Amino acid sequence: MTLQRFMRRLPGFLGLAGILSASVSGCGGGGGVVGGTSGNPGAPPAGGNPNGDFNGRAACVANPDRPGLPRWTVLVFMNAANDLQPDSLTNMAQMASVGSDEHVNIVVQWKQARCAGCGIPSFEGTRRYFVRRKTSEEVARIRRGDTTPLDPDRLPDPPTNIGGTSDMGDWRVLRDFIQWGTQNYPADHLAVVLWNHGSGWRRTRTRAFSQDEQTGNEIQTEETPQALAVAAQPIDVLLFDCSLMQMVEVAYELRNSARVLVGSQESPPAAGYPYDVWLNSLKANGRNPCELGRSVVQDFVAAYPNNTNITQSMVDLSKMDLLASRLSEFAGLLRQNIATEAEVIRTARVQAHSFDYYENKDLFDYAELIRSQTRVDSLRQAAYNLQVALTGPGGAIMMSRGGRTQNRANGLAVYVPAPGGYLQSYNNLALARATLWDEFLQAQIQ
Repeated sequence: MTLQRFMRRLPGFLGLAGILSASVSGCGGGGGVVGGTSGNPGAPPAGGNPNGDFNGRAACVANPDRPGLPRWTVLVFMNAANDLQPDSLTNMAQMASVGSDEHVNIVVQWKQARCAGCGIPSFEGTRRYFVRRKTSEEVARIRRGDTTPLDPDRLPDPPTNIGGTSDMGDWRVLRDFIQWGTQNYPADHLAVVLWNHGSGWRRTRTRAFSQDEQTGNEIQTEETPQALAVAAQPIDVLLFDCSLMQMVEVAYELRNSARVLVGSQESPPAAGYPYDVWLNSLKANGRNPCELGRSVVQDFVAAYPNNTNITQSMVDLSKMDLLASRLSEFAGLLRQNIATEAEVIRTARVQAHSFDYYENKDLFDYAELIRSQTRVDSLRQAAYNLQVALTGPGGAIMMSRGGRTQNRANGLAVYVPAPGGYLQSYNNLALARATLWDEFLQAQIQ
């Protein structure tokens, strides 16, 4: 097995081993955020919903059946022009072991390239496939790098191809795939999978996700809504099979792009989602967006029983405006009390649960450290209100699970740099324009 197989979806980090445990964050229908400015808001919401009861959630309501259409179309934007190329073979083989049928369309745009660290591609270029079920022998051949069993499934190449390939680090290429896929493969429900490396909101070179090593480009967070807006039908579930994308900044940017967002706060194993497991579940039980999301969250964590560092969560994007409002109120009070509560703020920043990017902090955990230590009643209440908007009844985080070392990961991370470490590119984000969070981050004093 190659080194790449052990790498997670953030380059340069190795997977950890251990014993799996699970923690589930809150969801459920109805309810709202606790208001007022009482100095004793009580214990924060504990979350829960281990049984996946999503009754009452508008995001979870099944779309009407349309005669003659499958229940689901799954569009997979699989950019393997990087060191994840061997893992793309694994995932494509998993998809082929399930295959499309009268209930589910599986449609993939797949790029491989010959570049430093990319491995040996089974083809060079960008292709499209309507994936049909293959025999176990054909699936094994695909895993080994022989993609000829997929030749009967191959569709016309993308019109964005130049010299046989497209720049899958360009948001306009994603836009073309989304537009074409939704026009040609309508269904009652639509899921879109974005497959590649990820870095949350931030640019490490020029990127947030979809690293194309052949071109040096990647898709930025603020570009993604433009790419998804052309879908011929609403996107029910948007899944990031990437690192670090489950952040408030990303979810808020995409609040109008889909109903449900699924992804990881942490950097997952390179092999990513177990497509054979959750696609089979989709065929059997995928009646609504939240059933699909729950299956991916559960099946992904279960697929790596020895990985203590794994995370996956499901977010109701319709709740992001309220969450942003509560975050802004919290940030305003943090800034107002920044001198008197400087040590409390510093402690929360240092001690809050973090991820592979140390500045990525679990937002619920950060708020809890403020809530439990501050002497300012209004700030304590604002922290509590934020926690309710995250994991309380009707909160944004519907479900969150992880390994033993992730027991303080609740489903959404947020950017909290040290004083003087603020990246000005953060100002490009919709969350920065809509809230006081960026002003607070820049005002930190210790």
